[in-house]
Amino acid sequence: MDFKLILKGSNSQLKPLFSQYKAELILLSVTIIWGGSFPLIKITLNESSPFFFNSVRFALAFLLFCLIYFRKIDLLNFKKWKPGLILGIFMSTGFAFQTLGMKYTSASKSAFITGTSLVFIPFIQYLILGKKPRAENIAGALLVMIGLYILSEAYFISLNPGDLLTLICALCFAVHIVLLDKYSRDFGLYYLLFGQYLAGFVLSILFMLMFDIFIFKDFFFNLNAVFISSILYTSILSILLSIILMTKYQKQTTPLRAGIIYNMESIFAVFFSYIILKEVLNLSQVTGALIMAAGLLVSEFYGLIKFKITGESKI
Repeated sequence: MDFKLILKGSNSQLKPLFSQYKAELILLSVTIIWGGSFPLIKITLNESSPFFFNSVRFALAFLLFCLIYFRKIDLLNFKKWKPGLILGIFMSTGFAFQTLGMKYTSASKSAFITGTSLVFIPFIQYLILGKKPRAENIAGALLVMIGLYILSEAYFISLNPGDLLTLICALCFAVHIVLLDKYSRDFGLYYLLFGQYLAGFVLSILFMLMFDIFIFKDFFFNLNAVFISSILYTSILSILLSIILMTKYQKQTTPLRAGIIYNMESIFAVFFSYIILKEVLNLSQVTGALIMAAGLLVSEFYGLIKFKITGESKI
């Protein structure tokens, strides 16, 4: 009888941990979707100016969301969807600065600098949420950063304007991750989603007008199979589905653990580039990917190992 009580207590302690792992596995699936979008976007930028491409995919995602969930939104209640609007501003600004930075820096440096959002997350998390990250999460984040540096082969000494622009992107993404943790606990899912898609739609059009038309004057697009298929994939999966999953499940983990998971996008991007674009994987990329995976494992499974030893399941 005592054994059954102990087993029942153990299961009750493990349940929150397994719920967290389920949510984090869903977030990991989001990074697979993002990774698959990298080679598609790279091909599509030969068929369209970058900010026009962004505006079309955000517009389609916003339209689809409204068609499916519009009846669940009270447009007159601005207080409910205002937090989503704030999230969308940081998200869209991050995308814009990442795209703009790519004009002045290499893809490898862009990938690495975007990943430095991990460095900002602990500080922003403490400022906004008042929470200190756990030691194992910091250790995992450091391993992921080292692996990402090797994977992206972003070897550089000095910073150029594109690097600095991408650094702003990383900061925006870090703020978005932390604020999503904060708002998703207090506001309804559909209102957070509506605000994000609305901000993404409006700002992407403004960025297109500003950069593609007035500043760079390189607005163009070719309405062909490549453009259409890429728009469908990145709109429906990379934006619509991915943001729904992020907004719904990220609150079941911590911002830093979520940031570590999101950085796995780089591994899948390299993998899909190898499959689709036939880009050759070298030893540095394989080594970097393995180190990043090790960082994820340290952050993820330390809690389960600790539970096995001490019986403590606290995140």
